[in-house]
Parts: sequence; structure tokens; C-alpha cells
Amino acid sequence: MAGMALAKARDNQAEIYATDLYDEANQYYDSAMSVWRKENERFILLRDYSRVTGFTYLSIEKSEEALKQTIISSADLEKTTTNKLNKLNELLKEMNGSLSRFPLSEEISSEIARGKLLFSEVKIVYSNKQYTEADKMLNQTESILKSAHNKAFDLIINYFKSYNQWSQWMEQTIIESRNKKTTAIIVDKYAGKCFIYKNGKRVNEFDAELGKKWMSDKRHKGDNTTPEGRYRIIKKKEGSATKYYKALLIDYPNNEDKQRFQAAIADGTLPRNSHIGGLIEIHGHGGKGADWTEGCVALVNSDMDKIFRLVRIGTPVTIIGSISSFDEIFKN
Repeated sequence: MAGMALAKARDNQAEIYATDLYDEANQYYDSAMSVWRKENERFILLRDYSRVTGFTYLSIEKSEEALKQTIISSADLEKTTTNKLNKLNELLKEMNGSLSRFPLSEEISSEIARGKLLFSEVKIVYSNKQYTEADKMLNQTESILKSAHNKAFDLIINYFKSYNQWSQWMEQTIIESRNKKTTAIIVDKYAGKCFIYKNGKRVNEFDAELGKKWMSDKRHKGDNTTPEGRYRIIKKKEGSATKYYKALLIDYPNNEDKQRFQAAIADGTLPRNSHIGGLIEIHGHGGKGADWTEGCVALVNSDMDKIFRLVRIGTPVTIIGSISSFDEIFKN
């Protein structure tokens, strides 16, 4: 009976959830077996198994207590780990949603990937009802993902400090389009959209693919960032003049870009051998489903046909980080 009670407690992981009680039950069982063996060595008429019986009952009692405590403790731990699992699942949904649009640093991306891998592993452990191990793994996963989440938001918050400037550029461009009754282009980098305005009103929009590291203003050649500012089309290319089906060359770098670049060289934030770059275009061959250019804005060829007909040399092209504010994007 004592062995069965002890085995039942062990099968329910009492050594984890009710360690002290389980250890006591084990000790009483060992004592019962030790006394039983000694009594068996004595002459049959002199044997006394009363102590064996006492230790056996104590072992059964402690095993049952350990089992009860295990049931309560494991239920509590199951509830705790379930709550943690659900919260982390919500955090991952957010990171896979609004955060996934931003090109994060290699360090942050690596942390997120590591956290996701651990989360997949912990779900397997949880499904096997190994709640103690699952709880430990969840704590580790939470630490990694929250760290990555906070670092990502620090970068994004810093990026959106330019929002007032973006809004001002956008307003100025729409006013110019309305007052001069002309076409204007506004590129929203966060949304991945190229908006067409005519006479101050939005008349069309196209999906746009950008520089691989678009979440910044362009600082130098080779940074794979799409510039931000107010520009104009200075050349329309088609046929053999471009390898991207059709292209609209803009006047990057403008005077403001050049001034920022020279200031960065002067204060040492850019090496002296840096180059400002150029040849930023709105061009075709888009539709890859990812940001892939070295700083240009890529559209699918059919959209380039439409935009090519609407614009002329001098058409304003304003590129901003986002039409929406940080609060609008992350309102939840």
C-alpha cells in the first residue's frame, strides 16, 4: 500500500510540487523496509512488525498529503503559466503586426528570433504539462522579448520625433498642388504607399517598396535608406535610359541634404571619406513584396505607367516617414 501511494504521488510529480512531504513519505517508506528486513532476520516467533506498520501508515499519510498539495500547486502553476503564455502570445502578435513593418537592427531582430524560438519550445513543454519547466522557460522568453520590444520602441519613438516636420512638408506639398492646380507625389514610408494628388486632392495611391533600411533619413551613399524631404522630378526615363522599366529621377541631394551631410562630416558622426550619394528614383520592377532597393521607391510596372503619364519635369515629390502619428499607429 505504501509503495503504491508513493508511486502515485511520484507519477503526479510530487517531488516537484510537494518536495518536503514527498521526501518525508520516502523516508518513512525506507524506514519501514529497513525494519521489515531486520525483523525477517530474527527467529519467526520473536518477530515484531508493529514498527513496520507504523512507518507504513506514516508513509501513506505523507504520500497522500503530498498528492493533495501537488494537485493544488500544479493547478495554480498551470493557471500562472497559462496567463504568462497568453500575455506573451499577445506581445508576439503586436511584434508580428505593427512592429514587423519597421526594419530593426540586426541585434533586435536576432533577439526577437531567439524569443520566438523559445516560445515555440515552451508551448511544447506546456502541452506536456511540465508546468515548472514551462514557467522557467516563459520567464526567460519574456525577458528576451520584452527587452527586444523596448529597444525597438526606443528606435521607433526616436524616428517619429520628425513627425511634425513630415506633417509640415505634406501640408506644403498639398497646398502647392491646390494653388498651382498641379500633380504632386507624396511617399509614405511607413505605410509603403505612393500617393498622387491633383489640385490638392488625393486621386490615387500605389504600393511602394523602399530602401532596405528605410527607417531613417538618408545620410550617405550605401546606407540603403530612402531619403526624406521635399524634392522635384528632374528627369523622366524610359526604354534604354533605365534598367527599371520606367523611372522618375528626383533632385536628391537638395540643399538641405547637402548641409546636413557636411554638418555630419564636420562633427565626426560621418567619416570624412563618406559620399552623399544620388540617383534616387521612383522606378518600376516593384512588386517583390519586400523593401529591397538601395534608397529608391519601386512600383509595379503597371503603376509606373499610370504615374508616368501624370507627372512632368518639376512635379513635386515629398517623401516622409509617415502620414500617421506614432499614437495613431500604436493606439492600442
